[in-house]
Amino acid sequence: MKTLKKRSEFLAVAKGGRVGRRAFVLQGLKRDCDDAPRIGYTVTKKTGNSAARSRIKRRLRAAVAALDANDIPQHADFVLVGRESALSLPFQNLVSDLKSGMPLALDPKSGQRRRKPRSSNGKPGPETVPSRKQG
Repeated sequence: MKTLKKRSEFLAVAKGGRVGRRAFVLQGLKRDCDDAPRIGYTVTKKTGNSAARSRIKRRLRAAVAALDANDIPQHADFVLVGRESALSLPFQNLVSDLKSGMPLALDPKSGQRRRKPRSSNGKPGPETVPSRKQG
């Protein structure tokens, strides 16, 4: 399977649907062209040292390689954001989570619900604070 390499491709996929799983977050976006599906892998620095991040990416690549061609939706791009639990989760569970999440990631409405924005100081805005009685 072809991989995403450019930052602009990763950012485009991030605007699509999103599905959270135990070992990863799967982002997906449908494309109009007839090319084969592509996938990108990323693991943030908060996850661990470089050896741990590399092991997570290798396990995710192996899970994608274990899928059948029929399990991967065509005309789509995907990004796998690895989590630390990808190292301890059994491989078959990793593959089944990936298989079940791919169709869901292409529908932005079925993915994770986006949180309401907060004010700049991180606290809820004044409309959510109950009013107190003066007296």
